[in-house]
Amino acid sequence: MLCRSAVFLLVLVAVEVSWALTEKEKSTIVQLHNTYRSRVSPSAADMLKMEWDTTLENIAKAYAKKCIWAHNPDRGRRGENLFLISTPTVNVDIAVEDWYKENRNYNFATSACADKQMCGHYTQVVWATSNRVGCGDNFCEKVEGIEEPNVSLLVCNYEPPGNVRGRKPYTEGPPCSKCPANHRCVNLLCEREDGGGTQVGDPQAGGTPGRKAGPLALFAVILSTYLSSL
Repeated sequence: MLCRSAVFLLVLVAVEVSWALTEKEKSTIVQLHNTYRSRVSPSAADMLKMEWDTTLENIAKAYAKKCIWAHNPDRGRRGENLFLISTPTVNVDIAVEDWYKENRNYNFATSACADKQMCGHYTQVVWATSNRVGCGDNFCEKVEGIEEPNVSLLVCNYEPPGNVRGRKPYTEGPPCSKCPANHRCVNLLCEREDGGGTQVGDPQAGGTPGRKAGPLALFAVILSTYLSSL
């Protein structure tokens, strides 16, 4: 009986490690946010550079484990984007790109989405004052609110929150022309002069260095489809 318990615990640990974002994936999330933030049209005068935040990461990880396809009601004053895909692990490139592609549904002049279309993920990604992001993912055999089984869920939280009613995501103007004090212009974004933020992609930042193959990966169904929701 003792041996069976030990084996069961080892399997649980292996699965848990498998679904943690790697340092490379965290770095990719930040880099893609900043790339897309620098490409907005019309150009942004006050777009802050995005940084990784471990507190937001922990909040996102905890909520992803609940496997719910709805926004976290306990996230407080934080923005949130969700992404779901029918693969054993989340492809963060596809996730952030999917959010950004909602720009085709957004009218900057009127600050509104096209009729019956979504654009809130896009506006959160490019919300000028949202300069901190933290994400977590999880493989879910069942997600509350979704019929599709065996999916991977990505949750990203933001501070300060975006999508403030009645406001546009950023101030239109020449890049960096309205950066806050103590910021410099780097790659068309307003970067803190002290560098600041957690440097992901560096072993010193902690976290999981790389994904490990877990038992559930053998049974996951791989589909080239993905879903998005406000």
